[in-house]
Amino acid sequence: MGLVLLREVRVGLVLGVLMGALGFVLATLVYDMPTGVVIGLTIVCICAMAASVGGAMPLLAKAIKVDPAVFSTPFITTFCDATGLIIYFSIAKAVLGI
Repeated sequence: MGLVLLREVRVGLVLGVLMGALGFVLATLVYDMPTGVVIGLTIVCICAMAASVGGAMPLLAKAIKVDPAVFSTPFITTFCDATGLIIYFSIAKAVLGI
């Protein structure tokens, strides 16, 4: 399980860095540098978190003998959406000082 989770986090970080860099550049061009930093960091963190949760949930479901297709999709979506908001607002508060 640890190896799968490590691989998922790595893939999520690579995807997050690529998308976060694009988000940073676009938000900086349209708004300003601090807003670009917030958008870029948020994308990196959310992609890494979503990949790790998405990789761990099916393994956890299999371990407790529940169908992974039924168990994981609603939980992953709800968890990632709610946690994504917390990540976004935490980064915005830290970077923008609000």
